[in-house]
Amino acid sequence: MFKSLGNIVVNADVGLLFIAMHGKPRRLRVNGSARVSDRDPLLSETVGAQLMVRITARAIFPNCPRYISTMPSIEPSIYTPRAGQDAPEPAWKGFADFKDCIHPRQPTFKGDQARTARRSEAYQ
Repeated sequence: MFKSLGNIVVNADVGLLFIAMHGKPRRLRVNGSARVSDRDPLLSETVGAQLMVRITARAIFPNCPRYISTMPSIEPSIYTPRAGQDAPEPAWKGFADFKDCIHPRQPTFKGDQARTARRSEAYQ
């Protein structure tokens, strides 16, 4: 993830591919330019975020979903940010080969569990 952020700083042109793997498979392509910010107002509302990436879209278009398999969502990843909880560090961050180049996790917004639950209900 942080390699991608560094790439954006060097070259802001991005292509994003959003894939819906549940229900009817769909793909959406977004081409545009990105900027990374550590002062974005949404940081104070986004659980677990250390930086914010904003995209200015130049082109948005559907992309052929022909080869997308239908995959049910069994359960969210343990690494998905949750209000009021710290996400576990991935095991690879503790490997001796990486210990001198991995920055410690920065403090992030922990969220308001009641507000997060209301948002989750609104999307269902």
